[in-house]
Amino acid sequence: MPVDPKLWKEVWDACPWATAFASPLWHAVTEEIEPSDASFEYKGIITPLRKIKLAKGLLSGYESSVPGVPAGPIALKVPDAATIQAYWQELVRRTGGKFLIHLPPDSPFINTPFRKIEIYNHILNISEKDKKMSKHHRDRMKKAQKAGVYVTPGLRDEDFEAYMDMYNASLQRWKTKPARIYPQDFFQRVREVLVPADSAGFFMAWKDMKPQVGSLVLYGHKRAVSWHTVRADDSVRGTNQLLNWMIMEQAAKRGITEFDFGPSPRMEGVAKFKERFGAELESQITIVGPARLFSFYFLRRARQ
Repeated sequence: MPVDPKLWKEVWDACPWATAFASPLWHAVTEEIEPSDASFEYKGIITPLRKIKLAKGLLSGYESSVPGVPAGPIALKVPDAATIQAYWQELVRRTGGKFLIHLPPDSPFINTPFRKIEIYNHILNISEKDKKMSKHHRDRMKKAQKAGVYVTPGLRDEDFEAYMDMYNASLQRWKTKPARIYPQDFFQRVREVLVPADSAGFFMAWKDMKPQVGSLVLYGHKRAVSWHTVRADDSVRGTNQLLNWMIMEQAAKRGITEFDFGPSPRMEGVAKFKERFGAELESQITIVGPARLFSFYFLRRARQ
């Protein structure tokens, strides 16, 4: 039985470890990617969950959100140890042990006997960005500004069209197929559901009325997350630095204290870009269900 959206929002609003990806609005948007909803409520604990397929459809299982983002169970308060243990047993019963639950580092549900995989994101305390940003990034940003680059919220239809044009062009650029291709309907749902609720925003960098870089940012209780970024082939050097800086400036005005640059698995150059802002690594946890074939496939893929 689907979780009551009003109850879900009430719990998400009050839960101290809830991320933007555990919200009922984000879950509604991800229906465009994985339509089979398996979310449930157990003893006041709400778990965002969707049925997924792995190994080209040969394996099925359950996942708390799209890959690489912390969602997982939320509650009005921290459950006691016995309730947490009973919760994991209930999840195994519902899923047959075939699950991937992505957790933020402060989630009490990290206490589990099941296999854990760490994913590292780069996080920056926004109040420290002025003193932590490297001279390299600061110089690049200033050059972009002198070249006439400016950043605006992506609220117009033409902003969205430019964003999607850059995304589609980037798909053509990549020599190997990306891990996941998001359909335009998904981004349209973000515009229709998350942006009006002030839970997300598109940002665009322009020069001479030509799009340079775009970013989709999600907002949680205290953290803004750079979830998706697109770039033009001939974007002006320093535009990425300026775009991220302006996003953090806007986030601070709304009371957000942390900026999540996202993971950079096996991407040394991307990781260095984030570290030059002063961002530091934070470990986020994926709990892998005990079903043998499902866990073997996922763990083998994670090591590749």
